[in-house]
Amino acid sequence: MMKTWLWTLLFGLPLAAFAESPKERAASRFQWNGFLSQAFVQTSDNRFFGDSDNGSFDFTEIGLNGSYQLMPRIRLAGQVLSRHAGDLYSGSPQIDYALLDATLFSSAQSTFGMYLGRIKNSIGLYNETRDVAHTREGIFVPQTIYFDKVRNLTLSSDGFHLYGRLYRDSGTWSLQAGAGYPIIDKNLEYAYMNQDWDGEIRSDDLAAFGRLLYEHNGGRWVYAVTGASVRTDFRAGPADSIAFPNGPGLNSGNIDIDYSVFSVQFNGEKWQFTTEVAFQAARYRDINATFAAQDFNAIGYYSQLSYNVTPTWQGFLRYEEFQLDHDDWNGRKRAQRNIQESAFLADFGIERSPIPAHAYYSKIWAVGGRWDVTSRWRLRAEYQIIEGTATLSPRENDMSQSDKYWNLFALSASYHF
Repeated sequence: MMKTWLWTLLFGLPLAAFAESPKERAASRFQWNGFLSQAFVQTSDNRFFGDSDNGSFDFTEIGLNGSYQLMPRIRLAGQVLSRHAGDLYSGSPQIDYALLDATLFSSAQSTFGMYLGRIKNSIGLYNETRDVAHTREGIFVPQTIYFDKVRNLTLSSDGFHLYGRLYRDSGTWSLQAGAGYPIIDKNLEYAYMNQDWDGEIRSDDLAAFGRLLYEHNGGRWVYAVTGASVRTDFRAGPADSIAFPNGPGLNSGNIDIDYSVFSVQFNGEKWQFTTEVAFQAARYRDINATFAAQDFNAIGYYSQLSYNVTPTWQGFLRYEEFQLDHDDWNGRKRAQRNIQESAFLADFGIERSPIPAHAYYSKIWAVGGRWDVTSRWRLRAEYQIIEGTATLSPRENDMSQSDKYWNLFALSASYHF
């Protein structure tokens, strides 16, 4: 939850505005928008956002956002989002972001300011806008960079960010950096610890986020470098602490995650090319020897070509790949170790199926298109050919029984106002 002092500041300051007359409050200081989308997902095997191998409508997004210009240099903004995505997100309304935006300095050449509250983290090119269906190239953002299975970890944080923009004839430089407490949920535990343990993962330490972005020639070329460093705290429960072989023998500890993204985009008159590559290092501290052996250095990347056939029809082609450990391409070493661990556990009467190599990587070809029926309604279709299951969540799938080769087909309708 957002820290108490942040809530007090964000919702206490607007009380000063109530001293104005009704006409003043009704002036154009307030703006609001909303969106909704509904998708159908069909997979040949495995589960993605619900029981998709039988066809799933369990991907729904409804959002309402607004901003209020409290003073000439102070703006309040927020968004409430309901997101239903299979077993990962229930659809309960949540505060996506709620912030105070203070412009500390502004001129024709530069701007400097501060965000305070629950802030969307600037990660890559799409993290800040990934929830709004109209801003995505496809129905899904590239899963090898913007993981839906741990979406909340990097989406927003409770804290402060400083930002600055430098305007030059050749282009615009933008820098945003700050610290905050990440939003932690059970999905993180499934993704990084394979299951729902008796204890819980918390966020007691400030995380750091920063992005430097350059837009050349009015945004024809866009370059960005992103960095994030997060420490999560695992608090072992009583059942977790029971010594092996009667229990898992877990201790309380930490998972340290460092994430960096490098982005390039070209925007032509009718076509757009985007590529991003991300590096992730995860370190398990003091939990137990089994988790210490699961440290990894992951790499994910994608390249995407989009083409505007007409002003209302657009298509895209994308290849994306994720490898959990760049020193163990295609997961063969980890799979062999899993077989050995399963045999070791069997000696104690513990049955655990080994997780196969394809659970540690994903290779995806995606093709899709959209039709802007009106200025507010948009229809999309997308088809993916996939090898590997690293982008799937253990919360929806038994990874030891997952299928290596599978396909995904999706349709969506979205509306914004």
